[in-house]
Amino acid sequence: MEQEDTFLIEGEFAFKSYMPDELKLGMHFLTQVAVGLLEPEWLFFTLEGIPEDEEMFMSLYGAPVHLFLIGENHKSLVDNKAIGWFDDGESEEAHPITDAEITKILNDYNGFMDIESDEDGNPLLFDGKVIISYLSNSDEGEEE
Repeated sequence: MEQEDTFLIEGEFAFKSYMPDELKLGMHFLTQVAVGLLEPEWLFFTLEGIPEDEEMFMSLYGAPVHLFLIGENHKSLVDNKAIGWFDDGESEEAHPITDAEITKILNDYNGFMDIESDEDGNPLLFDGKVIISYLSNSDEGEEE
């Protein structure tokens, strides 16, 4: 998945909720968790099992969301079908992005991330998906 001339642009996660006729496996949800925390945190997760009471589930976790990336001036960069790769900076190749990595970007980087692009600032697609990484110019500077 390596490309010789790649550049990074800053992007931000954006979400659009929708009301489905029924819940299906693989739907994404975004909810805020506050219990036991000093400050609420976001939790992004993928539905892995259909709840018995779908209305109760959505009253607790909200409606499903479509995830996409926006850039400067809230311009749409990538739709949910093209979000798929993550470069953790430690592995030689990007891997499929996880819900935990999306959650970390939302909480630790306020939803901002770097996106591999060409010199004109257009996101590069590898197998139809962009490569996302943690924001490099962040003041976080966390070490794990």
